[in-house]
Amino acid sequence: MVEFLTILRRRWRILVAMVVLGVAAAGLLTTQMTPTYRATAQLFVAFANTSSDDTALSLSQGNLFAANRVKSYPDLVSSPLVLQPVIDDLELDESPEELAGRVSAQVPPNTVLIEVYADDENPGLAAKIANDVSKNLITVVEDLDRIKSSDASPVRVSLTREAVPPTSPRSPVPVLNLSAGLLLGLALGLGLALLRDSLDTTIKDDADVESATGLTTLASVPVNPDINETPVIQQGAASPVWSESYRKLRTNISYLSPDDPPRSLLVTSALQGDGKTVTAANLAASLAQSGRHTILVDADLRRPSVAKLLGLVPDVGVTSIVTGKATLADVMQHAHGFDVVASGPIPPNPSELLESQMFRGLVESLLEEYDSVIVDTPPLVAVTDAAVVATAADAVIVVARANRTKAPELRRALLGLRAVDARIAGVVLNRVTMDSNAYYQYSYKQSGKSRR
Repeated sequence: MVEFLTILRRRWRILVAMVVLGVAAAGLLTTQMTPTYRATAQLFVAFANTSSDDTALSLSQGNLFAANRVKSYPDLVSSPLVLQPVIDDLELDESPEELAGRVSAQVPPNTVLIEVYADDENPGLAAKIANDVSKNLITVVEDLDRIKSSDASPVRVSLTREAVPPTSPRSPVPVLNLSAGLLLGLALGLGLALLRDSLDTTIKDDADVESATGLTTLASVPVNPDINETPVIQQGAASPVWSESYRKLRTNISYLSPDDPPRSLLVTSALQGDGKTVTAANLAASLAQSGRHTILVDADLRRPSVAKLLGLVPDVGVTSIVTGKATLADVMQHAHGFDVVASGPIPPNPSELLESQMFRGLVESLLEEYDSVIVDTPPLVAVTDAAVVATAADAVIVVARANRTKAPELRRALLGLRAVDARIAGVVLNRVTMDSNAYYQYSYKQSGKSRR
């Protein structure tokens, strides 16, 4: 049940769309339907005592006879014996079989009454048909129940209520049609929602991460609506869920090996746009805020974005050092409490530079000076650069974007890391959609802490 409700919450747009479509279709169909009117006439069936025996027993037997006979009379209403004279009298352009589809009768329970119904688009004609059918039924019944042609019928049928033109149509019934459209739309919406979810292989939550990869989720980072203005968490600023998620990431990394936590961390993703650079920058900021001497290295030599994200100079950096054109001191920059080495000029041979001893030497020299070294690398599925650098890092963090990164893509990315025996720390699920209730619960906990 919980999983079903989760699917509905995730696919509610499909459900709402199908319900609206169903109601709209039912409404349109209702407006296109021709109104049909039903007229009703009523007959009374009694025993006609034609003998001189009028004792109570005789009358009781007669009434029982009438009650038994009345049950068979509704079937006569659709017979040509009854309908052909109606067609002739009203000059209807249809056969008895066609008219039978618009005429019916029934006996209310525990009565000797017959209710005759006639349907037509014209309310006046419906009443005429019902009355004519009733009169002809009386004649046919009396003829059929005579023992001899000269005898009187033992059954007397009387017209107790003539049909009058109805004032409102029997169909369509807007409320009924709209309700049916709503239920049909709801059923289709549920079916499509379940089908869509079963075919959807995107990673949506922590459970999907574990199911697809067997790895733990180091942190679930919600959507940051102010990411263009504040892409990196600030020291001393308020702690919304977005900022706190990176502190949780920092804490979980320290728990990987409490006695010897990883110092060099490679951050990568399956595809471009999953949020690896933002994750790397915020992890560096969080580590720096905890008092660790931290540096962020942009090793994405194909589509570097660290310098742009942090508002730094992109022209000098990793490639400048690895090619011997500059020293670390020449390219060092600073932002948000941590040092930064940008990518530098984009080289024609990124993989070779990252695999070189010069790059490994750069990482090793940084570890001698810094407590934490964060390395941002290209996506794993597109190129092999990250897998090459992974062997030089203590641990690898893989970023997946909620509702975008597909499980097969994430598994393929991890396969490349496992091929080089990289130590995979876990997955950061980025841009998770959180409802207001989650924010409320977090805010409540935070306010509770501030009061203590």
